[in-house]
Amino acid sequence: MMRLGRPRRAAPTVAPMTRNVFVSIVMPCYNEERFIETALENLCHQYDKQNYEIIVVDGLSTDRTRDVVNEFARKRSDVLVRLIDNPARNIPKALNLGIEAARGDIILRMDSHAAPSNGYVRRCVELLLKDDAAVVGMYCHVQPSVQTLTARAIASVVSHPFGIGDASYRLNQGTPQQLVDTVAFGSFRKKLWHDVGGFNEALHTNEDYDFNYRVRAAGGTVLLDRAEHTTYFARSTLRDLMVQYFRYGKWKARMVRLHPTSIKWRHLVAPSFVLSLVLLPVLGWWWPVAWWLLAAGLLMYLILAFYFAAKISRNEENRFALTLLIPVVFFVLHVTWGVSFLLSVIQPSYKERPI
Repeated sequence: MMRLGRPRRAAPTVAPMTRNVFVSIVMPCYNEERFIETALENLCHQYDKQNYEIIVVDGLSTDRTRDVVNEFARKRSDVLVRLIDNPARNIPKALNLGIEAARGDIILRMDSHAAPSNGYVRRCVELLLKDDAAVVGMYCHVQPSVQTLTARAIASVVSHPFGIGDASYRLNQGTPQQLVDTVAFGSFRKKLWHDVGGFNEALHTNEDYDFNYRVRAAGGTVLLDRAEHTTYFARSTLRDLMVQYFRYGKWKARMVRLHPTSIKWRHLVAPSFVLSLVLLPVLGWWWPVAWWLLAAGLLMYLILAFYFAAKISRNEENRFALTLLIPVVFFVLHVTWGVSFLLSVIQPSYKERPI
């Protein structure tokens, strides 16, 4: 019988590793020539090089990504860096290809846009060896990708509860360790990947959540630890944010249809808000009270958005401008995600525009 882990009662004190295990980093990428070398350099010092490999799964990049990876592998021959092709150009396929080819007993999924802290890999391995958790991940520290006002506002919104709900892995609050529904860049044993059937290649986004849901459904636990962190660089423009969250909403709806019990309250807030913006004005022609409800709802939304914006920007440069911009970003994120989620529920087969 498969044993994925049992609920924990107390956070353990992690002792140094008592035995070596082989660790494989699996990193999907596509057209990441700007970031891939930094990502590789950041990872290459994080574990015993005799028991370590970094696998870049590339979606046949059309820029210099592949050249950069090959040049890095030649330059840093002390670290095993492998390049694998992913003609399908989607993340779950990349993960499955990389993990299938991996030599490691332990897999750690990473992203070329993320920068893990120096002890990230070792901490994950120590917890997997000592703890009963099936999947271990760390807090995701969101930063702007460029220092523009818009990018700073976006980074603030996508790491705030009013923006993203109770997604614990993006919130720097709570206990040092907690059991959660998902983590961003998880580590797990390769056997676990086999046991739960790998990543679902029909889900081009939300593949992590789906994987972790199936782990939890099988009796395993997902542990979020805040001793280390990953720095994740958020989108820099409103257009990019809209494209990202339109995809997120669409694929979240598809995952909810696949696993109805996976839905959380935070998944329903934005769609409910969008429905109120559409239905209440129409309903008001027959029931005038609906217009008052719409006005009250929008007023409450604006009060909360500006309140949180003021708190976020109080110690920031360009405080006033940031306070005005953050509510706009909140609104764009919520409406984009909510519209996409509802469209996918109403018309499950609508086509996704190429990105």
